This record gives sequence, C-alpha cells and structure tokens, in this order.
Amino acid sequence: MAGMSEVGRLFNANELIVAEVLQSAEAMKAAVSHLEQFMEKADTAKRGKIVLATVKGDVHDIGKNLVEIILKNNGYDVVNLGIKVPPEELIKAFQQHKPDAIGLSGLLVKSAQQMVITANDLKDAGIEIPLLVGGAALSGKFTQQKIAPSYGNAVCYAKDAMTGLRLMNELMDPATRETVVRELTPVTRSPKVRADLPIQPVAHLDRKVRLVPDLREVWSYIHPFMLFGRHLGFRGDFEKHLAARDPKAVELFESMEEVKTDAAKWMKVKAVWQFFETEAAGEALHLFAPGAKEPLHTWNFKRQKIGDRLCLSDYILPAKDGKRDHVAVFVVTAGEGVRERAEAAKGSGYYFLSHGLQSLAIEAAEACAEWLHRRIREDWGFPDAAEMTMAQRFTSRYRGKRYSFGYPACPDLEDQAGLWKLLRPEDIGVQLTEGFMMDPEASVSALAFQHPDCSYFSVGDDA
Repeated sequence: MAGMSEVGRLFNANELIVAEVLQSAEAMKAAVSHLEQFMEKADTAKRGKIVLATVKGDVHDIGKNLVEIILKNNGYDVVNLGIKVPPEELIKAFQQHKPDAIGLSGLLVKSAQQMVITANDLKDAGIEIPLLVGGAALSGKFTQQKIAPSYGNAVCYAKDAMTGLRLMNELMDPATRETVVRELTPVTRSPKVRADLPIQPVAHLDRKVRLVPDLREVWSYIHPFMLFGRHLGFRGDFEKHLAARDPKAVELFESMEEVKTDAAKWMKVKAVWQFFETEAAGEALHLFAPGAKEPLHTWNFKRQKIGDRLCLSDYILPAKDGKRDHVAVFVVTAGEGVRERAEAAKGSGYYFLSHGLQSLAIEAAEACAEWLHRRIREDWGFPDAAEMTMAQRFTSRYRGKRYSFGYPACPDLEDQAGLWKLLRPEDIGVQLTEGFMMDPEASVSALAFQHPDCSYFSVGDDA
C-alpha cells in the first residue's frame, strides 16, 4: 500500500513501555484500516520482508509477537512461523517467501545454543541474508562470538523489539545497509592477506637452546638510535654525528666501548626457539607437534574492528595436501647478572657504568632478537639478500614480521603464559612474573611469521 511507510513513521515507541507499545499499535492498526480505502494499493509500498521464528525447543513467543506487531505497523511484511521451529522449516520458509532477513527468538540458555546450530544449518543451506537474533539469554558478545561465526554472514543482536525495528530500517535503507552488513559480518581472514601462496617448509622442528658466544656479532645488531638516543639521551642522528667526528658523539661512543669491554667479560646472551606446525581458524591460532591432530596450544587473537580487519592468525596459510604452515616462537635474554653488577657499580659511584650496563643489556636482547630472526629466516628458506643493510633490518625490510605480546597486534600480555608452556624459557634463566612480564628485564619474546603480506597493526577501535 502506497503511503504505509509514511504512516508508519508516526509510530515511535522508543520511550514507551510494552503496554503503551501495544496500545499504540492498536491505534495504529485502526488508523491504517481506516486509511486503506483512500490509499493506492501497491506491493512495492512494503519496506521489506522478514521471517520470524522461535527456535526449536522453545515455546516462548511473546517477545517475537511484539516484534511482529511493531514491524508490521512500520510497513514490513512479516511471516511469523510460530514456536519450536526447526532449521529445516526456516530453510523452506526462506525458499518460499524470499525474505530480506530472518529473525530468531528464544528465551532460554538452551535456545541460545540452538541459535548457533540453526545459524550453521542456514549457512549450510546457502542462506546469506542478515540474521536478527534476540531473547533473554542472549548477549551481544555471545552473538558475535558464537552465532555469527557459525553463520558466517551478518548477525544482528536485537536486545528489544525497538532495536529490531531500527536494525531492519538500517538494513533496508540503501544508504546504511552496506555498512551495517559489513560491520556485523564475521571476518575469518582479512582481504588484505593472500591465502593462495605455497607453504614454505622449515629446516627443523626441534627445540633449540643456545648460548650465543659471539657478543660482538650480537652487538652489531644494536640499533644506534635506541642505545645512544633513547637510553643515553643523544639528540640528533648519532651515526651521522659520529661519522663527522662530533666531539660529543665520539666521547659517548668511546664511553660505551668501555662499558662493552667490561660486559664482554661476563655478559651471557641466550636463546630458546622452535618452529611449530600451525593452523588458523578465524582468530584462533593452533600450534601442533609434528603431525599431531590435537593442538599443543591455542592463542585467540583480536581482529581489527575497522580498516583492513587484520588479525595475526591471517598470516598462517591454509593447510594444503596434508602440509601445515609454521610459526617460529622464541625467547632471548642478555639479562643474567646485569642487575647485580649495575647495582654494584652504582654503589661504588660509577653511575655511567651502571646505567650503561643496563642499557647495553636491554639493547643486546633486542639485538639478539634481530639476529635470531635473521637466522630463522634462513632456516625457513628465504635468507636476507647479501646487500641488505642493518638499517634495512631495523625497518623490517625483510620477508615476514615478528610480534611480541603486549604490543598493538597482540596486546594481551597474559598470552605469554602459552609461550612459556611451549618453550620453557626458564632453561635460559627467564622467568614469567605474576603480571606476565619477563624477568630479567633484558629479555625479548616473539612470534615470527613468514607471510610476505605481514604488517604491523593495532587491534584498537581506532585501528
């Protein structure tokens, strides 16, 4: 009926209690009945069509019926299938009525679980239209974590009847539909990450524990800006000033060489690392022993809510021909004995030596992470080009990336516990504190991925 949507705009129950909603609906229905004789009849006047049902095993329908009343009085064509509706009936109704959306209702906790099953059956039947779900036992979190992944398409949580009306209005408005569908559709892999690449084999899958003997080699991987600028406070480009024989730069460099001479007598740099077979399932990353069916550990990472919708699990290629992709996990440290020696130097009045030792140890651990990641790339079969400079390494101009817990792409520091379970870094003298931080401080942990599309990103709302 032409004009139905215009009349429907008079029905605004956002602030009304249920009784008032129903009374308003009665008045609305009476008004529409009277006006129908003056309206031009046309099916195109309908704003959209929705199939409603209380899920299998649930007999509650008062909420669903309220939704029906509100939607009908706002110009929607509603097909109400009633209570205890199994998935197969919903599939038949979809095929018969060709609705724009399906609405599922249920009061019980068991009904929420049934919605997960129903959503999966709808997906298997090839249904992709938006799903609206509501009921006392539901929450937005359950909807997005359980129902949406089972459906694989847009699932909208309607906490009440008026929210259901708002969602339907947004879904049927060409100006907002695409945005709503995109935001509510679960993303299992970012479109920015390729999945059709060959899986790169690795040289070994056994756990490696090493004392890194060549301190000078490790120290050559120290980023000058971090050591001389961040820790020691030099302003400007230290390397340029040193090359130009700037007196302050030369003095600082020579002072740190003296610190290195002291540290070379006792500093120990250690590493533990291992490649693991891995598979991704949405945001979950499963790590396996070679050929095992059950994972040793699973990390559940966060996905960007906007932007490229990236998640660390995206960087794992799908298993192919019985072969899995891999991830490298490591912990390195240069902190053994540093705190004690720094305190002793401070107590004796050697303040620069005390600060220099701590700074050197922290950056030596970072340098060892860079050194070990280079070696991991070699074991993965894609060594750095011979002409690659250290400056290029400092800006990650190589294949893949490494990520550390507590930083933007994997901000949950408590996920370190899984790394400790897998690698047992206690064997190189690194403990995990109650706050999931590493002790000694001069230690670095990371996950290394080989995917060439790897990038650094944040999972925050403003990502």
